[in-house]
Amino acid sequence: MKKKGFTLIETIIYTAIFSVIIGAVVGAVYQIIQSSDKLNDKFTVEGEAQFIMRKIEWALTGASAINSPASGSTGGTLSVNKTNFANNPIVFDLDAGNARVAKGAGSPTALNSVNVTVSNLQFQHIASGAYTPAAIKASFNVNGNPYGTTIYLRK
Repeated sequence: MKKKGFTLIETIIYTAIFSVIIGAVVGAVYQIIQSSDKLNDKFTVEGEAQFIMRKIEWALTGASAINSPASGSTGGTLSVNKTNFANNPIVFDLDAGNARVAKGAGSPTALNSVNVTVSNLQFQHIASGAYTPAAIKASFNVNGNPYGTTIYLRK
């Protein structure tokens, strides 16, 4: 007489093999999701840092005067006047983790979202030389990552 079915030992072995396979798959899926979240965070930080730098470049394109910081000095606020711009001055500053811009007498507007924190916003006014125009060197951190740009003024 032939018996059909699995023995207890076979059932335990198959269950153990199945558990190992499921554990490996769950671990791999978790790693993929976690790396996707990290990549998404990195893209968010990069995008917001680039946006802040582009706004600073926009303000300095066609700037007729740099009100602050003074030539040769560094400060946490950048104030510029643009040629043929009705809402002068344009002022950049940092408040509670937000890089902000204000145009004319208007209220400051945050340049970054609540997903990132900006810190150490500094502007250095580099004086013009015999062969080089004046420049603004802007540096800041977004979620702890350093960013910066130097914009030479053209007249």
